[in-house]
Amino acid sequence: MTQVSGSAHTYEDEFARHLGPPPVKNYTGQKLHDSTTPTYTVELDNGAFWALWEMLESEARHRFPTRGIMAYARAYLRAVTAFRKAYWGANPPPAPPEPRKLVRRQR
Repeated sequence: MTQVSGSAHTYEDEFARHLGPPPVKNYTGQKLHDSTTPTYTVELDNGAFWALWEMLESEARHRFPTRGIMAYARAYLRAVTAFRKAYWGANPPPAPPEPRKLVRRQR
């Protein structure tokens, strides 16, 4: 049997606000997002890897039309490439789906 405590537990209790992503200085966002220098290695468990990958894929698909002008859209696309390379480099990729055949009905 689980006991429920009377105190509220918030996101900030679990993850300190001051340890989140650092602020981006004015007019440096594009330079930051266009930087391709590898700087951090992150270890993720399987569930976190899948959750982050799905989020990146959906956001990159949503932002894709602006890839030519928005630096953060290009950063999302590089992240998708990295996740796909990491997973499909270690696992055999599935065969591509066969194209659907158009069947015309005769009247």
